[in-house]
Amino acid sequence: MSKISLENLVQRARSGDKAAMNEIVAQLAPVVEIIASKNVGHCSLTRSDLIQEGMIGLLGAVYGYSSQGGAGFRTYASVCISNGISKAVEKQSARKHIPLNTYVPIDEVDEATDVSTDPQAILNMQVGIAELSELIHSELTELERETLRLHTAGQDNSSIAEALGVGEKSVDNALQRARRKLREKWIP
Repeated sequence: MSKISLENLVQRARSGDKAAMNEIVAQLAPVVEIIASKNVGHCSLTRSDLIQEGMIGLLGAVYGYSSQGGAGFRTYASVCISNGISKAVEKQSARKHIPLNTYVPIDEVDEATDVSTDPQAILNMQVGIAELSELIHSELTELERETLRLHTAGQDNSSIAEALGVGEKSVDNALQRARRKLREKWIP
């Protein structure tokens, strides 16, 4: 169909015409599938999940399109679809989601790989702890080390500030710097 007829379908779909919305989806579903397929493997989302995100982007395009921008609806929809899928990939790939994306169901855990019984795991853990300890002593200032030590011992910022004779803001800043330095330098 031509650009004008697709734009007419958008206007009808906005007015509640379900047949017009179905026609838009039918015409642009291949675009959604192509964009979704290009992103498979970039995160733990499946192809069908990415297609769903693309369809949500398409629906947003139907309700957000304005012909005053100069672009045709197909172009605008392609950008919305791509942005929707890209945001989903970014969210899924965020560091805070790593534990969720790499979990192992508890019923699949093999008792033979228990850290307390596996000599290699124990050795790896000891090496990691030694590396982290060396990094703490070589990269952190005295204030950062003491703040981190008291924080990991369970003290709150006000009691750490009192123990070290500094302000609570200094304690918070020292903790933030220590975390940043350790994240940048230490890769377990």
